[in-house]
Amino acid sequence: MSKSVIRSIFAIFFARLAINVTRRFPYPFVSPIGAAFGVPANSIQNIVALSNGAGLFSPLFGTLSERYGKKTVMLGALVIMTAMSLLGALFADYGVFVLVMFGFSVGKIIYDPTFQAYLGDVIHFSRRARVMGIAELSWALSLVIAAPVAGFLLDVSSLRAIFVFLTILLGTSAIVFWLLVEPAPEKRPQDRLRIMNPLSAMRVVSAHPPAVFALMFTVCLTASHEIFYINYGLWMEDSFGLVLTALGAVTIVIAAAEVIGEFIVITLADRFGTKRTTMCGMLIAAVLFLIIPHLSFSLPAAMFGIFLIFISIEAAIVSALPLFSEILPHARAVMMSANVGAHSLGRVAGGALGAVIYKFSDGNFLFIGLVAGGLGILAFLIMFRLVPEGGSSPS
Repeated sequence: MSKSVIRSIFAIFFARLAINVTRRFPYPFVSPIGAAFGVPANSIQNIVALSNGAGLFSPLFGTLSERYGKKTVMLGALVIMTAMSLLGALFADYGVFVLVMFGFSVGKIIYDPTFQAYLGDVIHFSRRARVMGIAELSWALSLVIAAPVAGFLLDVSSLRAIFVFLTILLGTSAIVFWLLVEPAPEKRPQDRLRIMNPLSAMRVVSAHPPAVFALMFTVCLTASHEIFYINYGLWMEDSFGLVLTALGAVTIVIAAAEVIGEFIVITLADRFGTKRTTMCGMLIAAVLFLIIPHLSFSLPAAMFGIFLIFISIEAAIVSALPLFSEILPHARAVMMSANVGAHSLGRVAGGALGAVIYKFSDGNFLFIGLVAGGLGILAFLIMFRLVPEGGSSPS
């Protein structure tokens, strides 16, 4: 890779790290944030949940980079998020907080698929998994920054101090991005798709079967994981009676598993194959969904199983990104935006289905594991049979 590409990757990573900090800082501090506004903690939880659902609208923004260029769109998202954080620093108001959190979500769903498409443009497919895996490390590392910094600032100052910190972090990342990121190479006129609105963009995706199957895989993967994720805490409470201890330990386990899963992609996926890495991760996770309910006799065994699930899921998600970036190379940002939307759809559907299953099965975790495992196996079969290796570019 050239020095200019390496500089671009560094700036993209730094900017995404800053963006992810905005998404992860509220989680450990919903109670003090709610107290700062005089609202119950569940109100802050609802805001976080609704802002996460913004990913459903990601396909609406997929055409922006086709019109204005990927660097321009990513820089614009960073500037908007910097302005949002400044707004939060200036006005300590609950309504402003809601607006700012939603603005952060919109910025992320614009930036993420655009940077994935950018890497697809500048990095050869044979090395793309390594680079995308490095970029995805910013998600795990952002929690390392967000939790201690936000906790310290809330302890010595107020929520405004967090937004001042975010303003500086995002503003700095925007300047570094502007200075270091090279524009993506211009497409030849014959390779350029004239996509003018979200409806035409979705027609491009729906008309290409590998793209549709890729999105089906994403929905099934995410839904299976969410069905398990939304219920495992209740299962651990019923099985071990160690709610705080167990869930606190699981948080550490999940963070470690995310990093390991991303390192698996960085070190192995390009050599082993992105499709095979994705299939292996998905199949291991699906089998573990079926096995975990039978481990209620041992907390260490259950923790180890959860650890392996999150490694496998993270490896499957991240190794699928370079594969999907090659499915519609003439409209990469459109495809990756649709994939973000599919992830959000899977989360919403899986969360709702997981709650319904828990209620009507009277908390039967064996049945929950069966449904999650079944969806995981379906995702594996879709990837195995219907998504071609290295993508399938339309002629």
